[in-house]
Amino acid sequence: MGSSEKMKRISYMDPVLFKAAAEGDIDPFEKYQTCLDQLLTPDENTILHVYLGNQSREPELTDFVVIILEMCPPLLFQANKKGEIPLHLAAAYGHSNVVKVLIDRAKALPTDSESGVTEAKKMLRMTNEEQDTALHEAARHRRSHVVEILTKEDPEFPYSANVHGETPLYIAASIITRWREEGGKVVDGILGNCISVDYGGPNGRTALNAAIWVRDDGRILCSSLEN
Repeated sequence: MGSSEKMKRISYMDPVLFKAAAEGDIDPFEKYQTCLDQLLTPDENTILHVYLGNQSREPELTDFVVIILEMCPPLLFQANKKGEIPLHLAAAYGHSNVVKVLIDRAKALPTDSESGVTEAKKMLRMTNEEQDTALHEAARHRRSHVVEILTKEDPEFPYSANVHGETPLYIAASIITRWREEGGKVVDGILGNCISVDYGGPNGRTALNAAIWVRDDGRILCSSLEN
């Protein structure tokens, strides 16, 4: 069997490998070390996407992520069909320990000599097909601890609007009333750490409009702005 045929044969994860990835079992992947980036679901989710999307709570240990990235470094930036890299999922699910590991792995890579932008910042600024960054995802899912990490790592980036016209701050302001405490923490994290904040929202609305629209009357957002 030729190498190209073999690669084609293992292009998609079988149920055994999918289960192993979901459970964080590293052993079945040892023999695939040279082609881990070829093990995909029909949605082009990698082993890391499957693992991160199947943890009901934040993993206490990050061993699986660390070992998989040591075996196959390109998985750090590999996106699925939705354009999501592992950082998008880790942020959305609130896996703060994994977020730190992913950022640290990116920091260890050489800085782009032409742009001068570090690989870590490139990763933080990467968008999916909806033009959402990891910060958009963290704000949407009220992951205040992840918002704190992301904004401190790249405070000068403005984090522009996605395809729906939503900036991370607008998203955070939109959820303040239903989840007042966490929503307030997300707003504080963005305003407290970001140097240049984009307040924009869809159809000409702003983050303050969103806070008022959800019957919060904007007090939390105004308080954060004053501080």
